[in-house]
Amino acid sequence: MVSCMCKSKNFVLYFWQVNLHASAYRDGSFVDRFFKHDSIKSRVRQIKERGLFKVRQIGQSVLGKEIFCISAGHGKVNILIWSQMHGDEPTGTMAIFDLLNFLGSNDLEHVRNTILSQCTVHFIPMLNPDGADFFQRRNALNIDINRDFLAMQTPEAKVLLNAQEEIQPAFAFNLHDQNTLWSVTGSRKSAAISLLAPPVDCNATVTPSRLKAMQLAASVYNLLHTKIPGQVGRWSEEYEPRAVGEVFQSRGISTVLVEAGGFVDDDEKQLVRQLNFELLLHSLEQIATGVYSNEKENTYHRIPLNNKEIFHLLIRNCKVASPAGYIKADIGLNYTEELDAAGKNRTKMFSVADFGDLSTWGAYESIDVRNAVLKGTLKIDAVASFNIEDDKGIVLSFVKGIKRIQAI
Repeated sequence: MVSCMCKSKNFVLYFWQVNLHASAYRDGSFVDRFFKHDSIKSRVRQIKERGLFKVRQIGQSVLGKEIFCISAGHGKVNILIWSQMHGDEPTGTMAIFDLLNFLGSNDLEHVRNTILSQCTVHFIPMLNPDGADFFQRRNALNIDINRDFLAMQTPEAKVLLNAQEEIQPAFAFNLHDQNTLWSVTGSRKSAAISLLAPPVDCNATVTPSRLKAMQLAASVYNLLHTKIPGQVGRWSEEYEPRAVGEVFQSRGISTVLVEAGGFVDDDEKQLVRQLNFELLLHSLEQIATGVYSNEKENTYHRIPLNNKEIFHLLIRNCKVASPAGYIKADIGLNYTEELDAAGKNRTKMFSVADFGDLSTWGAYESIDVRNAVLKGTLKIDAVASFNIEDDKGIVLSFVKGIKRIQAI
């Protein structure tokens, strides 16, 4: 069992204790990004059999797959947390089950008791099970559920809206994954976590409920940015009236969007999963104690905006033949993932994103080829197929988009 500090102002101390023991709460049912609805059903059944939390089916998808709600706590403050309304964005789902493991443990009793006595937390993991089974953003009708909260044509959007109307949450967390090429302005690093208190109108008016969401996001930023400096960003306040965040915010629900991005050597999002777990636990404690209300509005606005200033791979100092002789250039490459028929194994397919002086850009992986020579043809936005060679042979090779050799 882990000991804890009992004063909320010292939460950062027992946050690190949770961090050190995070593996104890990590749900072993989810080891990569490609789990299916059957894995959710199995875990939900086990949680229900354990009897610690209230478990119920609250609806079903287009193809008839169950959508569940798991409720923990008995406090007056209702909180609604959902994940995977886009089927290929699974990090929040993994973090939800990790958090349920913590809330059902005997560790950090003061933290758990504070949360569970002051709040009732309602989790909807995997709102879009059809999309998850196909590992695609949209549902089985090919509709983006997060653009359906005006038309309300999808059963999944109706399930979430019905849950909101029944639960009447004071706070809501909308858990997503963002493209791993988003970076934080000025850092040249990936945006591992991005936050947004969705606007209620085109003017980004700060209503009382939105102010609370901004304060809560600021509290999360203060927690994480020292741990992952330059890797916590903020989405711009573009108003999207069809999105659930804007709809809930306009209904007076303090709503925070959490986007899980990329991190070096974290293809399966396991480190970013842990960050999601930590920020959710921190947020629940902040709500339970009310400490988030000490944050200033301008702290939220100081969170740096998301930008795109990174590549997946950056090849530096490559010699390239030209009519005037050799020039020195950098090559920025990005990849897409192609999944096998089982939807488990993936191949990274690289394409050329940019070429020239890329000294102001960052990357997940940067290779200095030290004046090795490009052999082949580069075309922007085309599949990478070329070699980079020095006097000893091939340094780096791409064959129809696949990186084959790296011998630096």
